[in-house]
Amino acid sequence: MNNTKKHSTTATEKISNIRTARLHRFYIIMGIFIVFVGIFSFQLIHTHYQRSAVDQQIQTSKKSYASAKSQNETLNTQVKQLNNDNYLQKLLREKYYYSKAGEIIYSLPSDHSSDVSQN
Repeated sequence: MNNTKKHSTTATEKISNIRTARLHRFYIIMGIFIVFVGIFSFQLIHTHYQRSAVDQQIQTSKKSYASAKSQNETLNTQVKQLNNDNYLQKLLREKYYYSKAGEIIYSLPSDHSSDVSQN
């Protein structure tokens, strides 16, 4: 009987050793899994923030492009107007008080055109 008790205690010790070894393996595997999940989560979050920053830069660039495009259209319109002789003569008369031969220009107080010396 004493032999049976020794045999059963060694069997229970082996079983408990196997259980603790399995438990340690489980903790190691779970630790490795948690580390990988942490790394992948960090990369996902980092990628999300980078994408947000790039999206914001795209929006800023689109606004800048739209303003540059409208300014370009305005400048093209001005170039077309400056190529028109009638507009150019009108501009010279208003801004620089240019006159035709025999023409007299009177400056009135209500005249809002800028003086040549102010430019």
